[in-house]
Amino acid sequence: MSKELFENIRLISLLIVGVPFIVALFRFKTLNKTQAILMVLLSIIIIVEIVSLLFWYKKVNNLPIYHVYTVVEFVIISKIYAVELKSMFSKSFFIILILLFGGFAVCNTVFFQDIYTFNSNAITISGMIIIFFCLSYFYSLLKEVKYNALEINPMFWINSGFLIYFSSNLILFFINNYMFKDGASASSYLVWGLHAIMNIVLNIFYTIALWVNPKKPLH
Repeated sequence: MSKELFENIRLISLLIVGVPFIVALFRFKTLNKTQAILMVLLSIIIIVEIVSLLFWYKKVNNLPIYHVYTVVEFVIISKIYAVELKSMFSKSFFIILILLFGGFAVCNTVFFQDIYTFNSNAITISGMIIIFFCLSYFYSLLKEVKYNALEINPMFWINSGFLIYFSSNLILFFINNYMFKDGASASSYLVWGLHAIMNIVLNIFYTIALWVNPKKPLH
């Protein structure tokens, strides 16, 4: 992948997060609890991306932002699943997971990958736990006695987006530091271009999740 194509895809990836956020604003009064939590996540993503771009333009290392964001993202996504999987896991289960992950992320930053290094260890562990949440949610759907229309279930779209995004990028997150030891290359542009495409797909799923109204069946 050429650098020019990569930059174009990355730009689309950065801008598209505004689409589901606008939909959330448009449907703010009708959002259910899960959709409202997703809107909070989108708000934080937009702030992080703006601050990150400002740092990049000023030629300041923006990786410290992502050390903090990784933990915040994990907490918010865990909150979504605490709502949706309350029949499977207790509230204390999610609290313990959040505390353990937060402790691991801090230790990783202090002892292994400092704030000026891509925190691939924490992101990899976060991705693995979120994939576990995704599979648990699909299992809970299979156990439901009555049939519910999945196309109007916001969590179905959110969960599907998470599973596609985190599973496809798990290896990328883990090997990122090794790929960039020698600087940017055609292969690194290809891999991060694919990551940007997965981010675009994730935001499309976010948009659908925020657009559908679970209280009203589609006709």
